[in-house]
Amino acid sequence: MERKPRIGFIDFNDERAHVVEETLKGAQALKAGTLSAIRSTGRVNIVDGAKGFTGGDKMAWNPAIARRQTNALIDADVDGVIFNYSVWASPRLTRLVAQQLIAAHEKKGKSAPIAILTNLAPEQPGMVGGMAGAGGLDQLGISNFRIWSENLAKDKRKLALLAGFCEFAYKRQLAGKAAQNAIERLRGQIYGEIGGRSIQIVTAEADPLQWAKVFGVDTQPIGQAEIIRLANQMIRWSDGVNSEVVEILDKRVSKAFDHLTKHIGKRIHYGGKFNESKLKYQIACYYATEDIIKENGLDFIGVKCQTEMSEWNVTQCLTQAFSNDTVGPGGEKKKIVVCACEDDKDAAMTQQIMHLLTGLPTMFADFRHLDPDHNVLYLVNCGAHTPWFATRSEDCVANLKKTSLDSQAFFYAACGATVNFDAAPGPVTGARLGRMSGKYWMNIVPGEFIRRPKKSFPTTPGWPHAFFRFNVPMEKLFQEHPCNHMQVVAGDQTAGLVEVCDRLGIGYKIQDEDHPYHKTPC
Repeated sequence: MERKPRIGFIDFNDERAHVVEETLKGAQALKAGTLSAIRSTGRVNIVDGAKGFTGGDKMAWNPAIARRQTNALIDADVDGVIFNYSVWASPRLTRLVAQQLIAAHEKKGKSAPIAILTNLAPEQPGMVGGMAGAGGLDQLGISNFRIWSENLAKDKRKLALLAGFCEFAYKRQLAGKAAQNAIERLRGQIYGEIGGRSIQIVTAEADPLQWAKVFGVDTQPIGQAEIIRLANQMIRWSDGVNSEVVEILDKRVSKAFDHLTKHIGKRIHYGGKFNESKLKYQIACYYATEDIIKENGLDFIGVKCQTEMSEWNVTQCLTQAFSNDTVGPGGEKKKIVVCACEDDKDAAMTQQIMHLLTGLPTMFADFRHLDPDHNVLYLVNCGAHTPWFATRSEDCVANLKKTSLDSQAFFYAACGATVNFDAAPGPVTGARLGRMSGKYWMNIVPGEFIRRPKKSFPTTPGWPHAFFRFNVPMEKLFQEHPCNHMQVVAGDQTAGLVEVCDRLGIGYKIQDEDHPYHKTPC
């Protein structure tokens, strides 16, 4: 980070003058110890809202004083704020300060992360005041991180959590411009819904009206028959679809076939229904989809695949893999167009937000297996991960060198090639938009990809894998993840995703024991 986070501090009290007079001395002593403990971490610059105030005005105990202290924090351009409660305090003051701070920060294009710190003196009802104030923020959909400690100076875990909140608040400010830019670019985009709901996955559906209202995105339905029609103009069969390709009519298909044949490092494993003609058909489907995207001005897409394509034509794994990449199957540099498998719309929206936020390729994967022995989640897809993740680079030859094209599993009668590799190690962020009682929220899972464990669990041969380690108990993630799919982008993008959610007015939950922040869907 460029500097230490600059965090405001406001100490609240009751709105009755005689209560303030009785509790002031003890509360100020607790405040001094608290500030000393936070500063001792060396990780935070504290801005005291009461600096320069005297007497009872050192605590925010009525609206006028609360506003003056808040103005001091606004003038200091703080990254976030700690609301402190060592005694009972008026809950309405919590809301007044939060709303004033949020409004001022919004004018600057900034967010205003809030931590509620309480229970520093169990003999006083400080936790009562803090909880009441926090509940008042929840009523307005204002997210807040709650933390309590009887003695912060001696409570190393809680002190680390509070310092972590402060650092994350600063990271959110750094990510704010990128998040706003992603939202502005998202507005007015068009999603190509190619084929509709796949194998009855209800979590892959989305309400077009809700999308237009929340994200500003229009949905354009397109039949999968259009892929078939255009693909069959690019090749000539000896005796109808899935016979033998006797001629390639589109040079993009021949170039891609030659490129893949030359550079796939772990071989193309032909066999059974998977042969050269099937691969050529699959490549033609990729370029047919690319033409559909251009003709319809689509910004991101989902392809149903199952069952019309996977049973009677060819699986669409190459399309999903290479559309999400910076390089096409022929080695050509290209624009990333997010493509969700099984036309999972909320997966596609998650990936599009990730891509617009970072400019990076994204991955679509299934929540396949939890391995408690290695604390690893197996992320697998039924035929394709984005090749960029093979080396985490745009070197398509290096990526293909680590890849094999394998025959699709028995589930898919029409067969086709899978794009098979193990994702390269490195930091990543997993996420997925979900809906709870119809309201959007995002599950965010920071972590890292690791190398395949030496004793790995056998899954479907030929399907690509990513081995994901994260910082919450596996059971917790299993209980709370909203569906079977997870989307992934390289690096720690947690702060940016939280900023996007906050600015869109949707909930979020971070699956990280060191940063367990959340906002209830509203």
